Amino acid sequence: MRKTFFNLLLLAAAVCAFQAGAVRASAQTAAGAAGLYEQGRAEFLKFTPEGFDKAIALYNQAIKADPKYAQAYAGLAEVYSFMGFYRYQVREEYESYYNDSYANMVKALQINPNLEETQLALAYSYIQLSREKDAMAEAQKILAKNPNNAEALYVLWFAKGENPDSPEIRKVIELDPKFVPAYVGLANALFFKKRAYGQASEYFRKAAEIAPSAQIHNLFGTALRTQGHYNEAIVEYQKAIKENPNYAPAYMNLGITYYYLNKFNQNIDNQKKAISLNPNYPDAYFFIAQGYERANNPQQAIVFYKKFLDVSLEQEMYAGYAAQAKQRLTALGAGGN
Repeated sequence: MRKTFFNLLLLAAAVCAFQAGAVRASAQTAAGAAGLYEQGRAEFLKFTPEGFDKAIALYNQAIKADPKYAQAYAGLAEVYSFMGFYRYQVREEYESYYNDSYANMVKALQINPNLEETQLALAYSYIQLSREKDAMAEAQKILAKNPNNAEALYVLWFAKGENPDSPEIRKVIELDPKFVPAYVGLANALFFKKRAYGQASEYFRKAAEIAPSAQIHNLFGTALRTQGHYNEAIVEYQKAIKENPNYAPAYMNLGITYYYLNKFNQNIDNQKKAISLNPNYPDAYFFIAQGYERANNPQQAIVFYKKFLDVSLEQEMYAGYAAQAKQRLTALGAGGN
């Protein structure tokens, strides 16, 4: 965790040249903003939707206490950037979050571009925008002054390509054992880059222990399902739904798990729920079609195979499913278009 840079004593030292009354008023204002900022930062670092919402409220209170408090604008830029990236991943509206992130980042840079907090928020924003070289440059600026800044080291590791064998990511966890993105990032790298699903599961498990959220339980469930641990995966998806009853990916993945267990009606029910919450997931249409076909309802299978092809829009990542959907449509007498 980063040290607090703006506490009352430092502020008092910085303004000692001013008149006594002005010093007291300024210190009280800044100390209030600093306290609110630190509370907001603590909420942000929980990396849960509720934590993000609380962080935004606290950062805005800090700005109300001191409209020139750059750290609060940087904090808002950071959290809106994370929220925008998350919403982009789950196919929900995200542009307004990126716009809010940009607007607050501009304000932070205008007030004080050299603050570590501002540089870190900018680095995070670059990561979300896939500007890895810029993210690395900002992270290296921070590390040149503070080599043990765990978050800057994480950004550097991420921007370099998320090598799961890199000592950098282990050092991040050593420096800050409660830094959730390090566990999630390493778990994802182990999952996708090394197919080390068991190891990935352990890091997802740790992240869920530190900051239980629908997103992390969903990721953990998928790592378990990939290993064939279907019943354990179901438990995690159910935990995700309990955390957020409107989290569409958890219903979709729960349905897929039931499909693999040959529980086709439960698959269908969960895919319907997922689609009702977010109609933009091709996987949900594919697996509901598969479920209907296995449940001897070819007409509904045809409907949803066609919807899958419409929604997937020939994206490369769905090429295998698309080929299978076209094959099944032909077999069911509906053609492949």
